[in-house]
Amino acid sequence: MRVTTSQAQRSQLDYIQNNLQRLVKAQDQAATGKRFQKGSEDPSATADVLRADGTLSAYTQYARNGELAVARATEEDRVLGSLQLITERARELASSQIGSNSDAATRLIAKAEVDQLIESAIGLGNTRFDTGYLFGGSRAMQQPMASTPNSVPPFMANAATIANPQYEISAGQLSAPNHNAHEIFNDTNVMVALRDLSIALGNNNVAGISAAMPALDVSSNGIGSLLGETGARVNQYETIRTQLAEATVDTRTRRSYLYDIDLSEAAANFAQAQTAYQAALSAANKVLSLNVLDYLR
Repeated sequence: MRVTTSQAQRSQLDYIQNNLQRLVKAQDQAATGKRFQKGSEDPSATADVLRADGTLSAYTQYARNGELAVARATEEDRVLGSLQLITERARELASSQIGSNSDAATRLIAKAEVDQLIESAIGLGNTRFDTGYLFGGSRAMQQPMASTPNSVPPFMANAATIANPQYEISAGQLSAPNHNAHEIFNDTNVMVALRDLSIALGNNNVAGISAAMPALDVSSNGIGSLLGETGARVNQYETIRTQLAEATVDTRTRRSYLYDIDLSEAAANFAQAQTAYQAALSAANKVLSLNVLDYLR
């Protein structure tokens, strides 16, 4: 095949250009620590990196949701523990006021303490969290518990059922980290039990005081069940957070493998590309400087 001088020149120029592009790429890798600067350089790896970025973004949001869920559940655990102590103290007062050593005067004193326990329970029901009320459910900005025991249903400011806010703690997994005021104060009947004890003490009604004791026991058991549920949720969230942390490390490692380049590797690539480019220039200089007289000698 006949090769003309212009073909040889184009071939040498193409060779120089290819080596120059390789040199520029190696220089960019060494300067940035990245295997490629544009998606067009490696479309497949770019798509994988973008998917990894999306996954990491989702993991970050799940982690934030998990932290918030743990905080809400932990605060509820504290409130439930305090509420259970209230029921225990109320039962102690009831037990102390059914014996022969008690009378109308002592029962009025006990009633005053029970009324204070009721106010404390109302305060627990109105626990604030972030910018709203912890037990407000879907009505987080509304105070869930009334400040007076004359509300219907007893002590509840919002009579309608209120849903619990949910958080996505992992892909497709929604969870409500805490209960609402109805579940804690109405479903356990704790406020009714405290109110009935207060009324019985005020009326010097020994039979009513005795009846309040098993009601308080039932309420205390209900609160204990809620405590167990809350503890199980916290354990679940902690397990998921550990799994997310491990998955995040794995995804970052895979992304780094696709996108990042070791500096020693980048330096070696640059040195090789520089040597190849210099060799191409030298070869081109020798070939392109020849003319017909060189062949006739």
